[in-house]
Amino acid sequence: MEHQQPHVVVHPLPVQGHIKPLLCLAQLLSEAGLYVSFVITHHTHKRLENLSALTAQFPNLHFEPFSDGLPDDHPRCLNFDFFIDIKTKTKPFFKDLLLSLDTKSEKGLSPPVTCVINDGYLSYPLEVAEELRIPLFTFIAHSACFLLTYYSIPKLIEEGHVPFSDNNMNLEINGIAGLEGILRRKNLPPACMMKEVTSPLFKQCLDESLAMNRASGLIINTFDDLEVQCLPHVANKFCKVYSIGPLHAFLNSKIGNQSQLIASHASLWKAEQSCIAWLDSQTLKSVVYVSFGTLAKRSVSQLLEFSHGLVNSGHPFLWVIHPDVVLDEERENAMPEELQKGVKENGCIVDWAPQEEVLAHKAVGGFVTHCGWNSTLESIMARIPLICWPYTSDQNINADLVSKVLRIGVELEGCDRQTIESTIRALMDGRKEEFQNSIDKIAKCGLDGIGHGGSSNQNLEFLVEDIKKIKSLE
Repeated sequence: MEHQQPHVVVHPLPVQGHIKPLLCLAQLLSEAGLYVSFVITHHTHKRLENLSALTAQFPNLHFEPFSDGLPDDHPRCLNFDFFIDIKTKTKPFFKDLLLSLDTKSEKGLSPPVTCVINDGYLSYPLEVAEELRIPLFTFIAHSACFLLTYYSIPKLIEEGHVPFSDNNMNLEINGIAGLEGILRRKNLPPACMMKEVTSPLFKQCLDESLAMNRASGLIINTFDDLEVQCLPHVANKFCKVYSIGPLHAFLNSKIGNQSQLIASHASLWKAEQSCIAWLDSQTLKSVVYVSFGTLAKRSVSQLLEFSHGLVNSGHPFLWVIHPDVVLDEERENAMPEELQKGVKENGCIVDWAPQEEVLAHKAVGGFVTHCGWNSTLESIMARIPLICWPYTSDQNINADLVSKVLRIGVELEGCDRQTIESTIRALMDGRKEEFQNSIDKIAKCGLDGIGHGGSSNQNLEFLVEDIKKIKSLE
């Protein structure tokens, strides 16, 4: 084995929306000739399918499962308690794994670890890397705009915007460079909803978020033309910033016909391919695709209103309703009979869909989405205008970016059947040409960015070279 080959350890937050982009990055780094260890918890590893086929496609990519230190019956919900648990309980196991990789290198089984690429939502890998004196790059799976909101919190506290003085979550906040026109209270990180900004919990959340600028650089799944107003301000917070998105499209451009196969390997949910056959039977650009991601929760009454709004719009629809989309306390009533009315003639409901393949289908003309960053990027690159119904976290500011800055879609202003129907009609009929022209332009910028000489392509090359320089200095 060539021991001068750089060895990169990639470690995602164990949720769908973070695993997929980091796995795309891992494959790109592997394709560039680096040895990559994709480090995931046992709990996550057993849910990913066909990883052997993925390593066959990318022989430099290796999966290293390890314990997260939590019991099997732990819910692993993304709340404050979960992040406190993994900080204390997962950290020693992650350290042991890094040390075991060094042991493997001493035996000639792999190159020594060069650096770690860590999900920015996890703080313990940064602490372990600093302790072991291993360079670390931080990866952000959400938008640059949302990242900038974190770094704006100290100023917002100083100016009295946080904590909030009332419950008007739509109140616009001005004076934050890079976020002009798109910063509302509800667009801030969840920690800002706390009433006491002097509490230890708030301080811990803020300190751990801002600690990521101690990394050797920031890798972000975006492209320069998409977030031109905020990326320069993000760059001021880090020694280096590598904007190398959209990662899914970048990877697809490298592996061609294998793209749909590889995309399925990043999914914690098994997609129902029958929906593709249903799409084949629909006319060009007629179908509304509806999916609220893996984490968003909706009430049964909201789903019923959506059902009526979709049917009344007159457009056929493909709707993803997996069991976890329903509020926990209403789970037993997840699929009432009324929800099925109208679907047999107008639409198709599945537990999960192969989203990239769906968005690329010629029958799809619009996407109703929670506006997670992966879904937003996938919709842009497929040139499908969006209806945004954000749920939490970065989704709110993504919706404002889509509707107010890029003008490639609209935000749903209410969850009643009349509003849903009229919003779908506006996207699919009334303002169709307007949105299509806008999204075609930004999609072309994305393609240019991942093409030869493009900004994302160059930034990936810079990242690879900077990792190789670390190796040469050892």
